[in-house]
Amino acid sequence: MDGRRRRIGRTLPRARFAAGARRLRAAALALFVALAGPALADVSKACRVPEIFLTFDSDLKRTERLVDRSQPVRILLIGPQPDRRALSQKKRGRLEEELNRRLPDIAFTIIEEGPQPGLAREDFQRIRAAVDEVRPDLVIWQVGTGDALAATDPADFAHTLEQAADDLRGRDIDLVLIDPPFVPNVPHEKLYGRIVSQIDAISDQEKMNVVQQYAATSYLLSHPGPAPAPAEGPSPTEQQTRLCMPELVAEAIVRAVTR
Repeated sequence: MDGRRRRIGRTLPRARFAAGARRLRAAALALFVALAGPALADVSKACRVPEIFLTFDSDLKRTERLVDRSQPVRILLIGPQPDRRALSQKKRGRLEEELNRRLPDIAFTIIEEGPQPGLAREDFQRIRAAVDEVRPDLVIWQVGTGDALAATDPADFAHTLEQAADDLRGRDIDLVLIDPPFVPNVPHEKLYGRIVSQIDAISDQEKMNVVQQYAATSYLLSHPGPAPAPAEGPSPTEQQTRLCMPELVAEAIVRAVTR
């Protein structure tokens, strides 16, 4: 009995400390979001998120050069579109529309490389083949969803992203990653959170540009506004976050090439 009391005595402070740490992190995140404030420039009211979610770590050098010269920009879109369809065919058209609305003098062409979901290593092979065929200026890669569900080894996942970044950099092609969405009330949500953390760590280390879909959709779900288009999904609020993604991706890209 004395031994049991001693173990309980050691466990309770740890539990209280862990709970306190969680509350502290939550408070810090809330303060950060409050200080960051919603992005206001050229984003519709229903889709406004904190500035940090639309800020890239490095320049899109090739795309910026083309925009400066008013030359066409070819975009290769890679990534899964099974369940959540953040950039499905309909929304791909909206991405092009949002880019053209912001930069009307630039001719944007979006090429989509297949709708099937894949692991990062499979997508990388598709990217290499597609780059040789269509010669894009910018690759937008929605990555991590398949790897999250497949529990891909973190080191293998990181290595694939590093390889892709190095390969495209060597070809003078810009790269933008989109991390997985925040999907509430599903059992696999924690798997998405893990892969998002991995993408954050890799992008910080390698100075890769990421549209933070996970953070943006989480923010929009907790700050619902009027839907930007008629709702057609599980709930108007969830549908709103999906409809916002093309606009947020376009905004992040245009900010990077015009800053």
